[in-house]
Amino acid sequence: MKRFNNAFAITVLLLCALSSVQAQDSMSEYRGTMNQYCVSCHNETLKTANLMLDQANLNDLSEDPALWEKVLLKLQTKSMPPVGMPRPDDQFYSSLADHLAENLNALVDANPNPGRTVTAHRLNRTEYSNVVRDLLGVNINAAELLPPDNSGGFDNLGDLLSVSPILMEKYMSVARQVSRLAVGDHTIDADTHQYVVSPFILQNDRMNEDLPFGTRGGLAANHRFPLDGEYEISVRLLRTDTGAFVIGVNRPHKLEVRIDGKRVDVLTVGGKNIGLALG
Repeated sequence: MKRFNNAFAITVLLLCALSSVQAQDSMSEYRGTMNQYCVSCHNETLKTANLMLDQANLNDLSEDPALWEKVLLKLQTKSMPPVGMPRPDDQFYSSLADHLAENLNALVDANPNPGRTVTAHRLNRTEYSNVVRDLLGVNINAAELLPPDNSGGFDNLGDLLSVSPILMEKYMSVARQVSRLAVGDHTIDADTHQYVVSPFILQNDRMNEDLPFGTRGGLAANHRFPLDGEYEISVRLLRTDTGAFVIGVNRPHKLEVRIDGKRVDVLTVGGKNIGLALG
């Protein structure tokens, strides 16, 4: 039994020595081929593409792993040497690429970089509404849907943008509302929505940037139509509670109705239509 153990040990030593010799031979072959096809351009003198291989240590990739990652990419895509220049055979490309990939992966395993380890923070209300708009084309007022997230006047402090179970439920509720707006819900009932101009606003000039140049009075509203379909838009002019006469309504005026900036109808207000509802 003892003689068997000795023979086994000698066999293992021989195999290890043979493996070491083969590895050294492979390194010598890799270096020789690189010197033949690569180093003529990528050296400390020419510094082509800021890639110097003449002094790079192929036996210890940890000295400059970023450099060898670049070399690996070129080998895998066979983009170097350039087309038209002398090239090694395909066996060299695959063999050296496998060697580099194996050793670079070993370096990563030995020195893991998990990146950011702090708790991921949520989006604040402004960021959330911007992302919803960019991804789904839906404009929401996050200030009305979500609780305030500022602290001391700031709403972009990552350490303060944590997520509690209650807040997560609120975000989920808003997400369901946004989904219905973006996709549509065929089970919803018909509904009406009114946009009213305050009687305390003097409408003798262009009211805001959303209205056409040259207009006087009126209003502009952002309305989300939940589904494709036919919608009825009704425009009404209301007298004051005292029944006072509206100055200028005795003469006809043009009232435009626009959707997405495009004119869909022009109504005549005043003159013969005094007191009538327009629709």
